Amino acid sequence: MTAAAVLLPPLLAVLLVVVGGRAARAAVWLASLVPLALLAPLAGGEPVQLDKVILGMRLGADDVSLPFLILTALGWGLAGWLARDRLAAASRGFWLGWFLSLTGMALTAMALNLSAFYVGYVTVSLSAYLMVVEARTAAAFRAGRVYLVMAVAGEAAILSAVLIIAGRFGNVEFADLLAPEAAAGRAVPAALFLAGFAVKLGIIPLHFWLPLAHPIAPVPASAILSGVIVKAGLLGWLRLAPGAGLEGRSAGTFLLALGLATAFGGVVLGLTQSRLKTVLAYSTVSQMGLVLAGFSAGYLGGASTALVAATLGLFALHHALNKGALFLSAACAPGASRLRLGLFAASALSLSAAPFSSGYLAKTALKDTLYEAGVPGIVITVLALSSAATALLLWRAFRIAAADTSDAALHPSWPVLAAAGWVVPWVWVVSQGAASVPSLASTWEATWPLLLAAGLVLVLARWVRAPEVPEGDIVVPLERVVGAVVGGAAAAGRTLGGLRVTPPAGPSGLGETIGRTERRLRHLPVTGLVLLGAGVTVWLFMRLIELP
Repeated sequence: MTAAAVLLPPLLAVLLVVVGGRAARAAVWLASLVPLALLAPLAGGEPVQLDKVILGMRLGADDVSLPFLILTALGWGLAGWLARDRLAAASRGFWLGWFLSLTGMALTAMALNLSAFYVGYVTVSLSAYLMVVEARTAAAFRAGRVYLVMAVAGEAAILSAVLIIAGRFGNVEFADLLAPEAAAGRAVPAALFLAGFAVKLGIIPLHFWLPLAHPIAPVPASAILSGVIVKAGLLGWLRLAPGAGLEGRSAGTFLLALGLATAFGGVVLGLTQSRLKTVLAYSTVSQMGLVLAGFSAGYLGGASTALVAATLGLFALHHALNKGALFLSAACAPGASRLRLGLFAASALSLSAAPFSSGYLAKTALKDTLYEAGVPGIVITVLALSSAATALLLWRAFRIAAADTSDAALHPSWPVLAAAGWVVPWVWVVSQGAASVPSLASTWEATWPLLLAAGLVLVLARWVRAPEVPEGDIVVPLERVVGAVVGGAAAAGRTLGGLRVTPPAGPSGLGETIGRTERRLRHLPVTGLVLLGAGVTVWLFMRLIELP
């Protein structure tokens, strides 16, 4: 079943693109079922060693990857159910991106060594572009362009780190990378991995692509982009940049401060938005800031690698299911009935760490882990205040959702995923033997931030009007700077040294040049995947001809 979870999605992609017809329709119908194969490792079984594929991929499941397998199976499967029913007529490019992204996420989650993880991560990063640009509008291609630029920038850092690791340790297994003797060789690549995967997670100031790309995609794709795919960055941190052996108060303090800044910065930026999916995207930025704050515990020392991984695995599971449910609501007219508003509120309250919710469970574990790392009590209080900030932002999302009273039908995938967001993390913790009865003190600690948020809502709604910030915030001035630099370079190039450079024809030559470049970039993900496939094919061929 491990191999099936990886091989089925690309097989369905082939049926879509090459065969078409009934085979393509059958592939779309299976969109909600194939991800469930990722639950197979929960039943146990030995890892799979693929010696003939890319230096020897090793696939399986361990304590780190199991929560990610669950969130991918449920989040992708239920989003696939909505996509099957509402997007059956979507382009082949969308479905190609859907299944190839699933292939990459399956590889990433089940990878036990360096080569398997890197191939999976590259696949999910590049193929997700095809879902982002599905609308084929100017806004979609702009979001896709920004997505590609940031994906390639992050990929440059990650590839550099992978080459350093491979040069020193070979196609190392993750368990061996944690060995004390390997710590000295991990310092430089760990810094590169931290930066590269921070792009995927949307850590400020590398976040601006996320509120552009995630909302522009169709609703089911938005759900997996913000709910599932961003967790590939977290898994990369846990696998390739663990704090074990690299402890240092300065590095840990920096990561903690950056995480908290992202947590509150995402809320501030989200409050300036007026579209539901954009507000939810900024909420993801904020929540990934909390993930970074938790990850800093491994660098601060005191908290073991296993504890950090368990805490963040639980947080990722909770966030993926609840955030995925909120995104699915965008296709179901959440303001059309009290039931739908109740479903929306349930997921929002869970993300705000309301008492007895899965968010309460995950946030309590996060506080305990930071406490183990020796974080001062004032920081724990600030972490509690982030729940009030989250509630404030999701109240904004609730008001926008309540205004959607269209005649869109309630699709069953939404309430199922909303229920899973509350129940599955608790079941997971109980199965690990880590659950405890909530105390009166911990219940109050989860309640007062929500009461504070309610008071802020009353004050802010009456006295404060949030300014409007463009989606993607800093990307707007960045685009202007890049345009000015390119325009200046073009003008200088026409006169520098007396050289004559003929500009492109037409009254807007620079615009035409940028347009042609963008049209070429639209094919980059496909080209990258083709090159990756060609490399895999060549490597497999070379290994096969070595057989006696």
